[in-house]
Amino acid sequence: MSTNEAAAHCPTCGAEYRAGFDTCADDGTRLVPGPVPEPIPEPARAPEALGRFVPVVEVDSLQEAHLVAGRLETEGIKAFIDPPFVATESIGGASRIVHRFKVLVPEARREEAGAMLRALESG
Repeated sequence: MSTNEAAAHCPTCGAEYRAGFDTCADDGTRLVPGPVPEPIPEPARAPEALGRFVPVVEVDSLQEAHLVAGRLETEGIKAFIDPPFVATESIGGASRIVHRFKVLVPEARREEAGAMLRALESG
């Protein structure tokens, strides 16, 4: 690895860091290994040749959706983030509205992507 290559990046602000750093100097966020993932196009812009995309996971934040999609892309699985949708969540009898994001993958790779994400969670 060259000294100019990004060893980690801040998932909050996108700043890239060389090896030896573990916290963002700008906002104090813990760094994530690797360079900043390439922007992920919305499903509407996905090439038709890639086939049908299906949800593999739902998450609560756009940041988390980008982290999941970036991890899938790193493993060679094309991933897109669906535009956010509104859901109602009940906690102790009270309801609140939350925004949710779906991470989509090619239908043919859904099981593989799901298994990889479950392994990371248990990991």
